[in-house]
Amino acid sequence: MKNPIVAGALNFFLPGAGYVYIGGRRKKFGIILLISFIILYSGAFLTSSNPTGVSQPGPEQPISIYDQVGTIAAFLLLFSFAYDGYNEALRKRRA
Repeated sequence: MKNPIVAGALNFFLPGAGYVYIGGRRKKFGIILLISFIILYSGAFLTSSNPTGVSQPGPEQPISIYDQVGTIAAFLLLFSFAYDGYNEALRKRRA
């Protein structure tokens, strides 16, 4: 039995890891998603001019609306992966 809370948390923090944890029909999708997530974020941090990888707005660089919308969209995407991983684990548990 796979724990739905663990699957949801894995999918929230590492998209695709929850699907790999659950196994079954979405395992291949999870592997592809996990690899692309790692490549995307490692590339973003390696190409950043700031060594921490976090953009710090200053007086000459205010936070734009595009940054805010992008942050909200990324959180909603992570939340939807977590919710789907949780539901998929529940479906496997019932079956």
